[in-house]
Order: sequence, then C-alpha cells, then structure tokens
Amino acid sequence: MKSVQRLLLMAMAIVLASVPVYSQKAEVQEPELAKEIKAMRDEDQKNRIKWSKMYSQGKQDTKKFKDFTKEIIAVDRQNTSRMREIVEQFGWPTKDLVGEGPSNSAWLIVQHADRNPAFQARCLPMLKEAVDKGQANPSNYAYLYDRVAVSRGEKQLFATQSSTNNGLTEGSFYPIADESNVQIRRAEMGIDRSIVDYAHSMDFEYQIPTEKEAVERAEKLAKEYESSVTLAKEEFSKENYLQASDHYLKATSAYGHVTTEDFVQAAQSLSLSKHDQISLATTFLTRALARGWDGFDDLAQSPTMDYLKSELPGSWEDLQLVAEQISIDWDKDYF
Repeated sequence: MKSVQRLLLMAMAIVLASVPVYSQKAEVQEPELAKEIKAMRDEDQKNRIKWSKMYSQGKQDTKKFKDFTKEIIAVDRQNTSRMREIVEQFGWPTKDLVGEGPSNSAWLIVQHADRNPAFQARCLPMLKEAVDKGQANPSNYAYLYDRVAVSRGEKQLFATQSSTNNGLTEGSFYPIADESNVQIRRAEMGIDRSIVDYAHSMDFEYQIPTEKEAVERAEKLAKEYESSVTLAKEEFSKENYLQASDHYLKATSAYGHVTTEDFVQAAQSLSLSKHDQISLATTFLTRALARGWDGFDDLAQSPTMDYLKSELPGSWEDLQLVAEQISIDWDKDYF
C-alpha cells in the first residue's frame, strides 16, 4: 500500500487548482467528446481532493482510506484506457476539437496515467504538435515532458515534478537539467509562477543556482553517483544485499546518470535484503520498464523477487499491469 500511496502522491503533484476551467464554446467539432472528457476530469479531481483531505487528517492507515485508494486507482485505469481510445481515434484532443477546457482536462488525465508511462510518452509528440499549432497549452507539454522524464529516471527541464505533494510529505525537486536557466524555460512555456514560489507552495525551500553553482551541483551529483553505484555493484557481487541496497538508494537518486541495469539491480537488492524500503523496488522496476526494458518476464521468474511478491502482493500485481500496458503501448522511444 505504501508504494500505491507514493504513486498517488506523484500523480497529485499538479492537482486541485492547477487546471483552469474554461467555458465551453459551441463551435467545437466534438461537443459530446468534450463533455465526456470534462466528466472524466471532474471525477479525477473530486477523488483526489477527497483523498488529499483524508491523508492530511492522518487517515492513511484506515481501511476506509485504503479502500478509497483502490477506488481511485481503478478510476485512473479506466480513464487511461478511455483516453488511449480517444487519442487513437482523434489524435490529441485539441482546442478546436473539444475546446480549451476539455483539452486541458485531457492533459490532466494523461498526466495521471502513471501506471502506463509508455502511453504518457506516446502522447508527448501529439501534444507538442498541438502546442506548435496553437491548439494546446504549452505549460501542459512542460508538465507532461517532466512527468515522462521522471518516470524514466531522467532529469526534468521545467521543475514541475517534486517528491512531495502540497506539503503532505517532505520533498524537493527531482534533478533538473541546465538548472540555472530553469526559470527561463518555465516562462517560455507559459508557466507564470516562479519556481521559488512553486517550491514554497509545496512546503519546501528552493533557490535557483547561478550557472557556476549549477555546474558544480551537476558535477557533484555525477561523482556521488559513480561512487555509490561502484560500491553498490561491489556489495551485490559479494551478496551483501543490505549494503548494496543502501548504496543503490543513493545512486538511484542521481537522475540523468542511473542506468536501466542500476534500477533493476537496485530492486533485486531491496528484495533480497528484505529492506525496510522494499516498496521502492516497484518504483525502480517501473523506471526500467518506462525505458523499454524487456526483461520483466524473466525477472518475474527469478527468486530474487520472492520477498517483494510476498511482502507487497498488491504492488507486484500493479507492476505486472504496468509491464502489460507498456508492452501494448511501446512502439518506439517517444521521449
């Protein structure tokens, strides 16, 4: 359940008041589709507002909260499935097709499709084309780009993704590429809110580094990664899985440097060591799958995953669904 809650926290990073609601224009090409997308968006937001309130009230260990979490996941899967059908039939839901509000709502539904990162990546070029034609909101592309980057363990560009959600958990921004220019990129994509204010709204502090500071920070991240992953591999080869896990937990935070192999071996280490952060094994394997890793079926038969399966059977089932959906949607590297 902890891994499920973590996925929902990530999925809610742009929730509540982040998506404006626009009046529907009568001249849209597909008014019924517009109504359907709006209804999907309304249910998505209603559920997340309720979930957030329950979480902030400390109800996350109650049966009611856990049951409601499962309900939200089911709705997300249903919305993702329907949105896949929509983009297959119509392409990206543009302003002309469904109106500005429903077009934004379509983006929100895709943004929350974290259990199918290949589908999110598949939507990126469609959304970019719509943005280039003035048919979609540029900030939506920025958010989805970062979402896809983080799902793969890569650096984000626009600092829209953090490890917190509106103060519900402690956090910080996931690693940012060319960090000293992040505010310029945000402004170019129509994101009016400064990154400093955005961080503050998420209940953590952030200051944009100078170019020199950004370079130094990037170099430090690279060195820490190299050191941690070298130690992790050494301990793994010696079957010291607990020590390997601790080193991998440091290495896998260095987005932009972590390899697919790192994510897979980190997950194995956590399972073999029966680590108290075993739920992260699911996250790491999802990262690998989002990159097109095709070794899941073989790993599923490996005894290295026995503890993960027994300790978090629901999370393993979720992971199997992720692998299944990615096998359907993965045609090429969309990112």
